[in-house]
Amino acid sequence: MLDRIAECLFWIGRYTERAENHARLLDVYYHLREEDGEEAEATWRRIAEAIGDCALYEERYEAYRENDVLFFLTLDWTQPNSILSCVEQARNNLKKIREQLPAELWNLLNGFYLWLKGVRTEEISQMSPHGFFQGLKERLAAFQGMAVSIALRDESWHMLESGRYLERSENVVRLLRSVGRIAPERRKGAYGYTVALLKSVGGYEAFRRLGQDDLTLEGVSRFLVLQEAFPRTAHFSLAAFERHLKDMRRESGKSVPALDRTIRLAGKARSELGWLDRDDITFDTLNSVLQQLLETNRQLGEAVAGTFFSPEREVTA
Repeated sequence: MLDRIAECLFWIGRYTERAENHARLLDVYYHLREEDGEEAEATWRRIAEAIGDCALYEERYEAYRENDVLFFLTLDWTQPNSILSCVEQARNNLKKIREQLPAELWNLLNGFYLWLKGVRTEEISQMSPHGFFQGLKERLAAFQGMAVSIALRDESWHMLESGRYLERSENVVRLLRSVGRIAPERRKGAYGYTVALLKSVGGYEAFRRLGQDDLTLEGVSRFLVLQEAFPRTAHFSLAAFERHLKDMRRESGKSVPALDRTIRLAGKARSELGWLDRDDITFDTLNSVLQQLLETNRQLGEAVAGTFFSPEREVTA
């Protein structure tokens, strides 16, 4: 696979997944503010911290106000982590390699981008934020569902999916770190945040069906890090990432030393999670576990870049 094609596919997977993750989190956190005892500005700051760059926000705005935060995180094309920017990056990458994926995927993503580009912040409030973000989730899920339905299971598919699952693993870590920043004195009142965290990944029903009832930060963290059966946990995502790398090696029909090393690194990360026990994730150890996972995801991203991408081009998330 040509390095430019591999790079585009990988980032299509990452950016579409990132946009959906942001839409999920904004939907839940937006409505959580009604139950929270914090001042409005503190709530909006917490939402901004979960997704965006607070330093960049504070350069542009004097205070954390609803419309400003919504625009910054959703529609600001100059903010590289906004939903619009993520969709635009995915679209631009797909435009470069349209021959590698079904035309229906381009039509779907391009139409979504053109619609989102025309939305104004005031319209989000008018159409109800829940309805708006639900619509974003559905459009992005339609893109992923279309890919699952009609994309050829070749190297291009596995590269696309490896990007998606690596992004998903990293997102779990960032979500948990965001909720983990709740001040210790407010920890007992953090029930709403942990439920919101589960709902943001669509995992609340799965958590209950598995007979778990520990809705503390530690209990939810154990579920989102260690659970092997739910597709939005760190363990599941890293296992899927490893599997798609192996499938790429099988499709190529040859052993590439750099790819073999990346697969071993992914297997080591997945295995280390598999060896963790529930008691290994406590309030005192959670931050170090998450920091290690974040570092692991960084190393895996660099390993993929070193294996498949052009060496003279630096790729950043």
